[in-house]
Amino acid sequence: MSVRTDVAALLARYDEDTWVALANRGLLRRARKDLEQVAVRVAAEDDASVTVAVGDVLVRLGPAGPAGATCTCPSPVICRHVLTAGLWLAGEAAGEGDADEAPPGQASPEQPSQDRAPQEQAQALHTELMTLDAAALTAYAGLAGYRWAHRLLDDADSPPVLTRDRYLTITFPRRGLTARYLGGGLDALVLDQTVPDVARFRVAAVLAWQRAHGLVLAAPPAPRSRSAEPSATSVSRTASRERLRATAAAVLRDTVRVGVSHLSPALHDRLVTSAVWAQGVEYHRLALLLRRIADEVELLLVRSARADDLALLDDVAVAHALVAALDATAGREPAGLLGRARTSYDAVRRLDLVGLGGRPWRTGSGYHGLTCVFWDTTASRVLTWTDARPEGVPGFDPRARWWQPAPWTGLGAPAQAAGRAVVLTQAQASPDGRLSGVESTSASLDDLTGTALLDALPVREVWADLAAHRSTGLLDVVDQASLWTVVRPAAALPAQWDPVEQTLRWPLLDGRGDVLVVEVPWSRLHAHAIARIESLGAGLPAGACVVARVQRVRGRLVGEPLSLVLPDGTLDALHFDPDPEPSAGSALVAGLLAAGTADRPTSPETADGAPGAVPAPVAAVRAVVEQAAQRGCGGTVPGDVHRRLAAAHAAARAVGLAVFVEPDPALDPAESLLRSSYLVQLVERAVG
Repeated sequence: MSVRTDVAALLARYDEDTWVALANRGLLRRARKDLEQVAVRVAAEDDASVTVAVGDVLVRLGPAGPAGATCTCPSPVICRHVLTAGLWLAGEAAGEGDADEAPPGQASPEQPSQDRAPQEQAQALHTELMTLDAAALTAYAGLAGYRWAHRLLDDADSPPVLTRDRYLTITFPRRGLTARYLGGGLDALVLDQTVPDVARFRVAAVLAWQRAHGLVLAAPPAPRSRSAEPSATSVSRTASRERLRATAAAVLRDTVRVGVSHLSPALHDRLVTSAVWAQGVEYHRLALLLRRIADEVELLLVRSARADDLALLDDVAVAHALVAALDATAGREPAGLLGRARTSYDAVRRLDLVGLGGRPWRTGSGYHGLTCVFWDTTASRVLTWTDARPEGVPGFDPRARWWQPAPWTGLGAPAQAAGRAVVLTQAQASPDGRLSGVESTSASLDDLTGTALLDALPVREVWADLAAHRSTGLLDVVDQASLWTVVRPAAALPAQWDPVEQTLRWPLLDGRGDVLVVEVPWSRLHAHAIARIESLGAGLPAGACVVARVQRVRGRLVGEPLSLVLPDGTLDALHFDPDPEPSAGSALVAGLLAAGTADRPTSPETADGAPGAVPAPVAAVRAVVEQAAQRGCGGTVPGDVHRRLAAAHAAARAVGLAVFVEPDPALDPAESLLRSSYLVQLVERAVG
């Protein structure tokens, strides 16, 4: 086969999405107009390339296709002439172009490969990627690029998503980046975003495909320093991290030694200092947890009704375990333990979203804001946009923000996105699924009619499936965005108000009779949603879905409602939309407002709930830990804490929970209490 035939066969596999990924939709439209208005012909052909004349411009294409094409126009990137030439050759391969007839007596070119069965075609592309070895990939991207590609895959929270159809696609969910392979070698691998050093991303895509099919190429060795001694900067950060771990562990133990019910301002200052220090040495996850603990301690110090010393104890135990894990992996800490800086965003050329509604919230540390939730139909994940301010900032109202101008050009207000298709171009998204409000992002809206909204969402009807998709490890990386889900209840029971917890609970039943309790803690920002759910109660329309944030809290699944998707495909934002059947108003909400009831913290990070059904011996261990930690173990009789913990652990082992081993009597009592608290939380998650 000639080069012309090879290139034409490659281009014939390009579909609309691939052409758009090469440039953009507007440039593709211009190229198609040129194809109708400008004369296109083959100007030259040799063993390495084919040159196509597009009017007065010459475009040279080789086996890599448009990715390696050159054009005589001054454009430094892929231009419309390259697209026009590619479209013309693709049409020629499909029998639609003005291909030259074969000379008399010479056989016509053999049938192009795009006419083969799609499975056969995809298998050939698969074989091409699987035959690329470490030497070829290193030669293409360099040793540093090859090493970077391995690190990208090793540090990913979830593996890339692979599909195989007419061609192969590799999607990196966190980056919103899709690589398409239609043949032609590494240079022909098409990325749908402009990225720095494209070669290393192409190598990462190949490695991802190979790993998914059982081939794991060896990673190159770590780069060696020119000197046998590590750099001063490396030594400094390593030593600083070591000191931080010792300092953080000491302050966490002191919270239990002093007693979580009567902490001091000095301990609060130590927590804040440790959090700042952790951020400085890039222990991002530990810094976030220490900041949350410091905020809770501050609430306890001011005797706030929103303070919870037992929730504080749970967080302290998890932070203590995280410090121990960082200590055990010092110098080779996995990305999941280190965490990521919250300020990092990746550019995404296009996002196809569906607006799922919004919720106002207020944290215990004095911030309030609005969070809007979107479903990414391409990457099958949830993305969120948040606007937040300290409560003291005048002129900011989280509820009013719903109807005020949105951050992106083309979207008048966040409310306009609810229940509609939203296309964002030139967006910025963080690895944990947050959207930036940068002005360079533009939005376009489209209505979803009939069942289009429901068809675009992943609906779950069995609550056991929700439990199966929740992490059971306290130190496992929890993707906060993945907690949002869409459930379709078989029935709903009337909502009940818990006056002790100051929380409205709405039981939703699945077809098996299992119950998912949707909860709304009291807040003036949630008064509208509480009134809506109270009036709705058991009257949820048959076939309606509930969009909720579902997580495991102390051994049980708890949902936080966002909106309803009604059977006719419309979206009802519970926090903002009016009741379709207005009544005289909610007596419950009116009473709470009149009584001046204090708000409960409503941010996603501070949700809590009653303990679920766990074995009695586990509850007994928790009781021992909480009693000792609330009072403080610093002034207890020597050996008393160990004796009580040993008895509680023995009772738990007697019912088969071997994880509760005999406590080490040589350990500091505070250390023993924190270890036992961590074990209790693990078991509650596993069996609750």
